[in-house]
Amino acid sequence: MDSISPLSNQTTTTTSSSSDLSRRKRRKKSPPSPPPSLEKWRSEKQQQIYSTKLVHALRELRISQPSPNPNGRAVREVADRALAVAARGRTLWSRAILSKAVKLKFRKHKRQRIANPALTQPVIATGSLRSKKQTVMRIKAKGLPAVQRKVKVLSRLVPGCRKQTLPVVLEETTDYIAAMEMQIRAMTALLSAVSSPTEHEEEGQTHVLG
Repeated sequence: MDSISPLSNQTTTTTSSSSDLSRRKRRKKSPPSPPPSLEKWRSEKQQQIYSTKLVHALRELRISQPSPNPNGRAVREVADRALAVAARGRTLWSRAILSKAVKLKFRKHKRQRIANPALTQPVIATGSLRSKKQTVMRIKAKGLPAVQRKVKVLSRLVPGCRKQTLPVVLEETTDYIAAMEMQIRAMTALLSAVSSPTEHEEEGQTHVLG
């Protein structure tokens, strides 16, 4: 009986090791689950929330501006602001967009309060300072390695990521791209919903004329 027990122990150890190997293989084969932020921006519920916020913001823009057709820049700012509100300020890029909107609103009110144009600062000096800063930044960027240069460019494209580290920039970029994709889907759906009744009316008029 004592001679049989080591063999049984060996068989149990081999079976357990083979089961462990199979489990490891299954874990390796299973695809990695996407981050929760990507799943949130890809959901239909989030797209509906953003669409309602965008429609409300566009209505306010049309009421505030006297021109019947607002320019593309104003529409873009409103769409980005609604996207940042939909993100609830949980990311750096959403907080940067919301803070920029507050600053622009404050500057607009300040310009309206100032009656004398001589009190305003000259635009030439600020423009020259900005151009000098841009040239200095370009000279500094030339001395950096290629990877750091690309990271620097990427951090400038994503709002609120200019002075962040590489992991933070990559995380914010992933979330920002997913949010922008959802924005494009929502705006395309709204555009098709707005333009479809006019197309049907034009088709009915052509049939009547024919």
